[in-house]
Amino acid sequence: MRTSHSLTVAALAIFVFLLPSWAQTASIAGTVTDSSGAVVQGAEITVRNIDTNLSRTSTSSGTGAYSITELPVGNYEVTVKKSSFKTFRVQSLQLTVAQAATVNATLDPGAAAEEIQVRADQVPAVDLETAQISNLVDQRKIEDLPLITRNPYELVLLSPGTSQTNTSLGGITVNGSRERNNNFLLDGVDNNDTSVPGILGGVLNADPDSTSEFRVITNNFNAEFGRNTGAIIDVVTKSGTNSFHGDVYEYGRWNSFGGARDWFNPRVDSGGQVHKMDPYVRNQFGYSFGGPIIKNKTFFFFNEEFQRFRTTLTNSSIVPTAAFKTGIFNYKGAPVDITQTGANNGTPTILEQFGVPVVLPPAPADPTMQKVFALYPNPTFDNGDGLTGTLKFPSGSQQNSYNTVAKIDHHFTDRQTISLRYGYDHFFDPNPFHLDILPGNVAGVNEKSINQAVAGNLTSTFTNSLINSFTFGWNHI
Repeated sequence: MRTSHSLTVAALAIFVFLLPSWAQTASIAGTVTDSSGAVVQGAEITVRNIDTNLSRTSTSSGTGAYSITELPVGNYEVTVKKSSFKTFRVQSLQLTVAQAATVNATLDPGAAAEEIQVRADQVPAVDLETAQISNLVDQRKIEDLPLITRNPYELVLLSPGTSQTNTSLGGITVNGSRERNNNFLLDGVDNNDTSVPGILGGVLNADPDSTSEFRVITNNFNAEFGRNTGAIIDVVTKSGTNSFHGDVYEYGRWNSFGGARDWFNPRVDSGGQVHKMDPYVRNQFGYSFGGPIIKNKTFFFFNEEFQRFRTTLTNSSIVPTAAFKTGIFNYKGAPVDITQTGANNGTPTILEQFGVPVVLPPAPADPTMQKVFALYPNPTFDNGDGLTGTLKFPSGSQQNSYNTVAKIDHHFTDRQTISLRYGYDHFFDPNPFHLDILPGNVAGVNEKSINQAVAGNLTSTFTNSLINSFTFGWNHI
């Protein structure tokens, strides 16, 4: 068992001054002007999370500029106020992970009680603060698009420049880079298996019901994404809100009704024997629940998912033929005297593989060997040397797993918040490598893995332009 510890200090001694947000959060920046285009200094900008009532404020500078960073992803309302001007308000502005949104406010003369309301779809969708190239996979895509194994990371392939590799890792290559060059982040912390990087999902593989959204960054990375040369897959888990929400689900796949057979599993073989269809059963079930512990203060989210997967793979083995087991040596090729061993003169002997078989007289049958031969089925393919052939047989696969994600968010004040997340993955496969020599002979090898991951973030706002963000993570593999 190996243990991986990672500690990321987002800003232990470095304070943010009008900079883009860190990996797991978003930011809003813009300029406040009046109807004539002149900049407005001293306007109060308030950004409020509609679901948790978290509010952050800032004041426009002498150039009319403002910036509010370290905002958790979610649905926001932006309000800009200044005496002698009407209130400017943008409602239902959805902020996404690693987004730097631009909201420019134009204030008209009038009383503060009067409002100018702007729809969120009128806010520029193009990121004007950064040059990075990215693609957002939001919660709607995760919920609505089909996922054959319920792995949300499969949707990384929606991003331009991505393609799936043919390696055993089942990873993804981006813009031609190796799959091991990708960097997986979960709630802003490292989620990579450092011994085998590139595994799709990383250490803790969040399921669709615990994943809020993720962003795939493929080029022109910001400074905080300086580790890898491939893609950055930046994932944020769900959080609780002021409303209770949850679900219970079951997803099943079976081949009992009209499922296709494997090529090596025909209904009737060449000998007329009828075979049952190899099973394929995948059950994934679980539940999630979230809501307030203390309204407007403390929130929780919990998700647990179980998987039961049963299928059959095809293995092969070299076994003796029926004739060989009875003492009849039926060679394919030139005659060979099995009772004599002569010296090799260096000239290779070319056997006629498709020639007339050479049948030697039956050899005496040893009782002990007869018991051994009785354990071997006859080959299903006559492709050997006449003494042996290839046996194709089913090898059962049984995989059990479950994973848990628990998250707590607490607002000490609007200027100081903390978020803690714990994840647990348990996987067991009694026959992971399918080393069966004969049907039913499962090798004494099993795979059991337990992964744990902890992440936390403490954000403190000292002034409108002075913020400290401390992020840490711990992974156990």
